Amino acid sequence: MSTEFALPALARIRNWRWIGPWLQLSPAAIIYAIFFLAPVAILVTYSFYTFREYNFDSDLTFANYKYALTNEVFRTLFLRTIKIATIVSALVVLLAYPFAWILTFVLPKHRQILYFLVVLSLFGGYLVRIYAWRTMLGREGLINTTLISIGLIDEPVRFLLNSQYAIVVVMVNFLLPLGVLPIYNAMQNVSPKLIDAARDLGSGPGHILRRIVIPLTMRGVVTAVAFSFIATAAEWVTPLLVGGTGDQMVGNEISYQFGTAINWPLGAALAITLIVAVIAFVGFIFGLLRLVIK
Repeated sequence: MSTEFALPALARIRNWRWIGPWLQLSPAAIIYAIFFLAPVAILVTYSFYTFREYNFDSDLTFANYKYALTNEVFRTLFLRTIKIATIVSALVVLLAYPFAWILTFVLPKHRQILYFLVVLSLFGGYLVRIYAWRTMLGREGLINTTLISIGLIDEPVRFLLNSQYAIVVVMVNFLLPLGVLPIYNAMQNVSPKLIDAARDLGSGPGHILRRIVIPLTMRGVVTAVAFSFIATAAEWVTPLLVGGTGDQMVGNEISYQFGTAINWPLGAALAITLIVAVIAFVGFIFGLLRLVIK
């Protein structure tokens, strides 16, 4: 009798086994829904509201998106944001890749301490870094003072601060560790024996890099590009503190619309447009990188 009752019970348990993986994912899914999907849904909802005399109501309209896409000032902001984010992403990868290579193959005995220093740099205060760069790039900063003292220039260089150059420098400094970490982790897939075998077969450094190393580390490169591009495109503090009046980005305009202008519908439309543009551009970069390594 006990066997007769046990068999149906076991069958029912097997039928419900598919719930196990979903239960394990449910905490992450709940957090994702609360802290990402819900805010985006609220932004999308507000972006269709109508703004009238510092008030907005639920009369749905596409006017906010039309204004965000057709206004010349906003188009300039979007193009400038994409340009700066692209430059920052390229510089981060170009600087992070050789550093990750050094950690992996040149100084393997010291990789742990160097890796620790890279991670430690992430805990430095962001605003502290910005003001440190303001001091270095200013008219009487370290760079101008040094250049004048060695006779390379006669007067302080003005373009170092309050310019797109300053924005790029600060963002690269901040995002470089985030570029090193994924590329370094990807380089763990590159075996030194594989490189030695390629050399024994007559492959040169360029051929090894292009046909072996880059394809095996492409996931890390793509991750570094995505991190750098997304973080730069959404930035508004750095342009505000080290950029000039003509160097503001979309994030600054979104902050202005939500704050001073109290035009939440337009600010939401700009934010959603920026999200879509960033996703599309990152997808384009991913496709381009895949074509390069083929």
